[in-house]
Amino acid sequence: MAAAVGPTSYEEDLWDLQVAMSEAPTMQDLPASPDLEDSYFECDERLIEDDYMSAADVSMETTEAVCKEVEEVHETDEAQRLSEGSEPEVEEEKPAQELRSTERKREYKRKFDKWAREHAKIITDEEIRLRKPLPTDEHLSLREVLRKGQSHTITDPREYQLELFERAKKQNIIAVLDTGSGKTLIAVLLLRHVLDQELEDRSSGKKPRIAFFLVDSVALVFQQYEVLNSNLDQPINCFCGDMNPDHWGKSTWQGHLKENMVIVCTAEILYQCLMRSFIRIDQINLLIFDEAHHAKKNHPYARIIKDCYIPGDDRSNRPKIFGMTASPVDVRSNFTQAAKDLEGMLHCQIATTADLALLRMSVSRPTESIATYSRLPHPYETNLYREMQARFGDLEILTKIFRYAKEATSQLGQWCADQVWSFAMAEQEALKFERRAEKNFSKSQDTKPVEMLDDEMNRLREAQKFVMNWDFTKPTENGNGLSSKVLTLRGYLNLIFERSTDARCIVFVDRRYTARLLHDLFSRIGTSHLRAGLLVGARNGEPGDLVLSVRQQILTLNKFRKGLVNCLVVLSQENIGHVRRSSLTFSSSPLPLQRRDLTFLNAI
Repeated sequence: MAAAVGPTSYEEDLWDLQVAMSEAPTMQDLPASPDLEDSYFECDERLIEDDYMSAADVSMETTEAVCKEVEEVHETDEAQRLSEGSEPEVEEEKPAQELRSTERKREYKRKFDKWAREHAKIITDEEIRLRKPLPTDEHLSLREVLRKGQSHTITDPREYQLELFERAKKQNIIAVLDTGSGKTLIAVLLLRHVLDQELEDRSSGKKPRIAFFLVDSVALVFQQYEVLNSNLDQPINCFCGDMNPDHWGKSTWQGHLKENMVIVCTAEILYQCLMRSFIRIDQINLLIFDEAHHAKKNHPYARIIKDCYIPGDDRSNRPKIFGMTASPVDVRSNFTQAAKDLEGMLHCQIATTADLALLRMSVSRPTESIATYSRLPHPYETNLYREMQARFGDLEILTKIFRYAKEATSQLGQWCADQVWSFAMAEQEALKFERRAEKNFSKSQDTKPVEMLDDEMNRLREAQKFVMNWDFTKPTENGNGLSSKVLTLRGYLNLIFERSTDARCIVFVDRRYTARLLHDLFSRIGTSHLRAGLLVGARNGEPGDLVLSVRQQILTLNKFRKGLVNCLVVLSQENIGHVRRSSLTFSSSPLPLQRRDLTFLNAI
């Protein structure tokens, strides 16, 4: 650097750099041309100092740091040229008297420009990072969405929860408590106890064991995982069918079992893992069954007990079992025998709190009421139904659609019945019919010419085109084309959401088509304050069924919790999990016992 600028005092060089910075504090103010007039830098010393202090506001320490950084950049460039084998640039030294002051200032300004460009880039990247909008739930991963959920650390259990926890420590039990009473908290307390004992066993040299929290639906895997993850200090993970665990080998499972002390998964995953000998029943220290009343017949809960738990030779190595449910049985006859069968299946004793008064004080119970509506007509054929029947009624693959479209005229009304065809014959759904026709043809035992398949495929395309060209009417505010049952439900919803409100509502239905139809209807003719959502599970149904991924279901539940969705249409068999209690709940049939703490609309 000394060779480039000539022999000058450090103080003079530093002052020249301060002058350049004071007159060009930003990149926009820096002169583009290096050919500067001498008069540009020669100005009154006091004015320079005043402008420098007010505009640039750069202290002497900052300027010295800049000079030092410029020197380091220069030395780095020289070192890089030497490493590449090129000769260092050596400028011809000129006598000090031949170096003009302007040349020195230009050299300093060139180096300052380089520093300013690099510094501006750093500032720009930082500003972009700070000003970048935060991603919405739709752009987050599923785990990040759950992390933002409403799970909280449980610190103050109630007396009845402690009572059942103490019983669960001593024996296998099925905790029976109302919905919303905190059954999962008891599971958390039991897990803490079992995991503490497990850590002691491992420190004494015993083989490691793991706890499994089993659920009946995919949506509950992630919800229960977030609850446990917020309340346990030990490593925990969750698995479901969407992660393709069927393709995992024994080494993969051994890695998961080694890294975690608790796994939340659907029962089918654990069953397959046990049957393929990826894990043994004696390697499990605790089995928790959520919604334990499902443990019957050929359910995965029952298969785990019958095929893996009972055959164990050493009963002392069997895992502890804890079940929880709002109702120990879901049948309407022989309640006592069903309860005994459940106890025998899970090798547990049904237990509830001894102080029911305390439980009632802790859990609010909404008032149940019955709404009536006019008698429904018998199913009939709409104009669209008759046209489809005449043209394509012989297509066996459309039989279920014909049947449901006719039934919908009675239960929901003419408009909903015609919309069934609109859903079923949409472009993507029609492709499902074609694939199913090809599958049926390939499985057929009879030898049929391929021309028959081609003819069926062509007719399905004709049916799809005919429905798409049909003139569908829009639902009207006066309710023409809707059944008295739907109109009664609509009247309740309009009463609730006629103005801005924090109320939430859940509508239970029995069929996937019904859920989609009601969601579409109320999105069209509901009040401006009604925001409808849909929850029908991730199972692939018939063509025309709306299939929701696990991610979409979780996002819908989060929107319901936040109030972005205030009317949720739910398929009855879908467990909606840990949703804050709604203000009002409707059902087209009496609710199961485990949901009787909710208001319902009963058909008469």
